[in-house]
Amino acid sequence: MIPTLRSIVDPGALAALAAREYGLQVTGCVLLRSLVNDVYRLDTAAGPRALKLYRAGYSSAGWEVTLAAHVGAGVAQGVPLKNGRPAGRLSAAEGPRAFTLWEWVPGGKPPKPRTDELYRRFGVATAEFHEASTGFPGPPAVDAGTLLGDVLARLPDAGDRSLIARLAAEAGRRVSGAALERGICHGDVTLDNIHVAGDRIIFFDLDRAADGRRAADLAPVAATPQWPAFLAGYRTVRPLPAADEAALPWLNVLLRIDYLHFHLYAKPAMRGTEALTEGWVGQNLAALRAAAGHLT
Repeated sequence: MIPTLRSIVDPGALAALAAREYGLQVTGCVLLRSLVNDVYRLDTAAGPRALKLYRAGYSSAGWEVTLAAHVGAGVAQGVPLKNGRPAGRLSAAEGPRAFTLWEWVPGGKPPKPRTDELYRRFGVATAEFHEASTGFPGPPAVDAGTLLGDVLARLPDAGDRSLIARLAAEAGRRVSGAALERGICHGDVTLDNIHVAGDRIIFFDLDRAADGRRAADLAPVAATPQWPAFLAGYRTVRPLPAADEAALPWLNVLLRIDYLHFHLYAKPAMRGTEALTEGWVGQNLAALRAAAGHLT
């Protein structure tokens, strides 16, 4: 068999697997999204479910389900296998791939316009996630410093390479020298990863969750005009220490390097070099150039 990077599994085969492994009466299965992982909608006699099929080599699928159960309300909940285990595994062309099953998240993505009230509630929900996951053990978050060399190798402009190298070195020095709170982070706190159902905000997609600097979860929102509303909501549940707030611009630098690595390496491997023309590389480079202008 020729080596394979990733495969798309037949929905009918997954429907049969889910029926067998979860004891469900499955009436339909359709692929919703294929990117880092593949997400399928399962239609069952008990209502829809989301089946998540992870990339080969991913080892934290079961941990995601146990984390969600520990956090409880406010996070999509996993469905255990018939044998009680949180995750299963199937053989695919590229190797073993883990899978998990999740309750269908009610509601939908927040509609526009995105108001300050929405961001205040978003801040409350993020703080509740942090509070509920405090003390829960987890794998370490990826250190963006380990990705820097690869990122620089793919940037054609020498000026960008020099600027980002200097900025990353300073960011690493600033965050490592600060006594920042650590704990479980969601890893991708954006409106793309929540549903709004009435007065509830529900998180899903925990595959970037890990033990890291808590303030890193707030960095994406801190760079938006809605940050004051988000922060006000967050502080109704838990404090944000001064050192963590001061580190947010530097954590955003490291996050942008992480994003660049994804868009320069992982995404083209999955979607082809056409993905490089979607504008995400340029957007993150622009953000780092702007950061260099006011941070250094």
